[in-house]
Amino acid sequence: MDSLWDTHVHLDTMPSPAQAARRADQQGVRSWVLVASSPDAYHQQSRLLAQGILSPIRYVRTVGLHPEIVHADGALQALRDIMDRGSVAAIGEIGLPAYRFLTREAFNRNWEWLYIQLSWAEARQLPVVVHAVHAGCEPMLRILEEFPGLRQVVFHWLKAPAEAVQEAASRRYYVGITPDILWRGRDRTLFTQVPPDLVLLETDAPCPHRPHNPRGEPHEIAELVRFLDAFSPLPGGWGELSVLNAQRFFGWAGQ
Repeated sequence: MDSLWDTHVHLDTMPSPAQAARRADQQGVRSWVLVASSPDAYHQQSRLLAQGILSPIRYVRTVGLHPEIVHADGALQALRDIMDRGSVAAIGEIGLPAYRFLTREAFNRNWEWLYIQLSWAEARQLPVVVHAVHAGCEPMLRILEEFPGLRQVVFHWLKAPAEAVQEAASRRYYVGITPDILWRGRDRTLFTQVPPDLVLLETDAPCPHRPHNPRGEPHEIAELVRFLDAFSPLPGGWGELSVLNAQRFFGWAGQ
């Protein structure tokens, strides 16, 4: 089996990325998807990567305008510039805000920029990493109907009504599962709605996944795999399938 994947890591906000890389290496989690939530985050990640702090971790990169963040007026053009110059494996995370209040003007701009980013992904045949949780899942499903040519879509760390999860799965969209499933019943119930070949494993590091734990790290993917092997056994195990799913979704042009 190839190294385990963490398919959602925010390198630029990790407090000790070199130490996190060492701990992940020890647990066999050596393939990371580095998600940049803005052009500034992408450039900060580039500076960190230039220092070689992730060795021996392999990685692919994504970039998008996160809907929970206030972006500068020039952010959309800066994103386009990155996509034109650099190699990105997906656009995201992008989507609909759930955790902050938006003025009508800010909501309309996020809506417009979301459509533009989805059109870029469709035109370039890039996967999309979607942030659309709780009540945002159903309208996101309606938006995606307008982009039938999208190559791949993953609903990152999805938290949504069962009907919406089932619709996403029926449309062959992937769903991100985090270590929250180790202790949260809601996530276990959601997991049972998703076919195994549509599951991507992620930590959203450094976001924490246990009460009183200050941060999450990619090495937790190894524990997540062990849990899934016991909770929902598969021929060959979840380690092998999760790697195949990640490679199928992102391809492999890792560094």
